[in-house]
Amino acid sequence: MSINTLQILNLRNIQKATLNFCSGLNLIHGDNGSGKSTLLEAIYLIARGRSYRTSRFGSVIRHGEASTTLFAETTTERKHRIGIQKTTSSTKVKVDGKEVEKLSDIAKITPLQIITPMSHEILERGPEYRRRFLEWGVFHVEHNHFPLYRKFLKNLRQRNMALRNRERSLEAWDHSLARLGEALNELRLSYFKQLTGEFETHAKNLGLDLKLRFDWKRGWSDESPLAEVLRKNREGDLQKGYTSAGPHRADFKVSIQGRSAFNTASRGQQKMIIVALHLAQASVMVNRLDAAPIILIDDLVSELDLTNRMRLAEYLGELQFQVFITSTDRINKQRFPTAAEYSIEAGIPKRLE
Repeated sequence: MSINTLQILNLRNIQKATLNFCSGLNLIHGDNGSGKSTLLEAIYLIARGRSYRTSRFGSVIRHGEASTTLFAETTTERKHRIGIQKTTSSTKVKVDGKEVEKLSDIAKITPLQIITPMSHEILERGPEYRRRFLEWGVFHVEHNHFPLYRKFLKNLRQRNMALRNRERSLEAWDHSLARLGEALNELRLSYFKQLTGEFETHAKNLGLDLKLRFDWKRGWSDESPLAEVLRKNREGDLQKGYTSAGPHRADFKVSIQGRSAFNTASRGQQKMIIVALHLAQASVMVNRLDAAPIILIDDLVSELDLTNRMRLAEYLGELQFQVFITSTDRINKQRFPTAAEYSIEAGIPKRLE
């Protein structure tokens, strides 16, 4: 997967830009506030239909303008033309001239991994951050995951409503939720095993010499089937008014000698753990679908010393991914002769020769 051409109109401080990218390493440098992150945001918007920096529509639109428009030509097994227009209240997406109603449709054809200075939240924050990370990966490699996940969430909402209303139908919802929950966990667990296997390879290649352990927590007791747990928890769930056990409580733990990696590893080590996790997710996609996602790294220098910055950049240059790296410092291009280099100043990006 790669983006060949990107056109931007009225996105934050970028008024108008047209850029051609190489299929390998793309290096982008500029001062803080120059528009580096906005350039990555444009790529993310093309791939996901939303921003990774804000949930507010209006804030991505250049001041004084009514909308922002993006257009990209991408290549996977075939070429696609993706166009997005955002106003303060709406988003319109077209793929190959046809309007797309579900953002998940463009996510399927433009897989993407992004690493930002906030990515350490996967280690730092609650289980929902790790579930979201894992769910994205399962969504792309297991074709029946998304409909199964939607059915599970629908049944979960219905069981919670039955709990609050003390409905007689509760037992029927227990049966349905248990069946869907067990199936969803099987997909997640299978993916988790593939992910951690690929992680070991990338961690070693990045010089990450830590005795890391990954543990999958499915969201209910490992000794009992979900149907039995739901039955045992029924009285407690009735009092709480919600379902206390199931895949919606899943998590995976990352530890070093029994302690949380977030509390044990340095900030630089944490960033390399996160990078290795994202690269592992990308590798699973390649293995399962023969499709390589785009890799975005916003602010390479954050948390990494010079040695690790160069080690990471060189390693990324060796992999068969299209990679975009932003940095305040200009990376020595002599070490990356096949890379494309860009500078951006006051919202005006240009390719350097």
